[in-house]
Amino acid sequence: MVSRYIVLTGDLKSSRKLKDRAKVQESLKKSLNEINATFKKGIVAKFRIVQGDSFQGMISSPDHLFDIYYILFGNITHKFYLGIGIGEIYTDLSGNVEEIDGEVFHKAICALEKAKRHNYWIVFEAGWKIDGILTYLLNFMADIMWNWTDRQREIVIHYRKMKNQKNEYTLRDLAEEIGVRKQTISKILKRSRYKILEDAEKSFRDYVSQKWLTEECKPEMADDR
Repeated sequence: MVSRYIVLTGDLKSSRKLKDRAKVQESLKKSLNEINATFKKGIVAKFRIVQGDSFQGMISSPDHLFDIYYILFGNITHKFYLGIGIGEIYTDLSGNVEEIDGEVFHKAICALEKAKRHNYWIVFEAGWKIDGILTYLLNFMADIMWNWTDRQREIVIHYRKMKNQKNEYTLRDLAEEIGVRKQTISKILKRSRYKILEDAEKSFRDYVSQKWLTEECKPEMADDR
């Protein structure tokens, strides 16, 4: 079995022009600390700031890709680029992401550069023929999210988080928790297009997970570039 990993490399958009840059950097640090604390079992190398306003981390499977993105999206609020790479490593594993090297890092960096060049939210780079389709799907999803109002962002993130923690969590539970009518919650989720996001997330995760890491189930690879 081939040992593959996922590296996420991100960078804040136009961060040098920010008037409240220090505040945004603090929110980024908070996000990375939350990710590291929440997904200890799945993190191979901890998420950390690597250069100025850039960040990077390595995970062992695609299980929590969207959970990580939602934490970043919910805490930072400032727009950021994200490159996702899937591949092997050439060095020994280390808890320090800067001490590891391999094709997965090259792909993640290439993906981030492509995101910046084309002004995409996210670029997915695994060397699969379906990379482009997965990238477009992720960008349609991110485009919906980044157009949410503050209220929509707050409600959807909380609802998604509680649903993941509690199998029986309902709209009624959320409505009672925050003191609004169930119908109001339903309208907010509908306007946020949460259902289509939820379905798209499941489709993406299922596809990548089904093909994950084994030679027998190895995704069709793209031609050499």
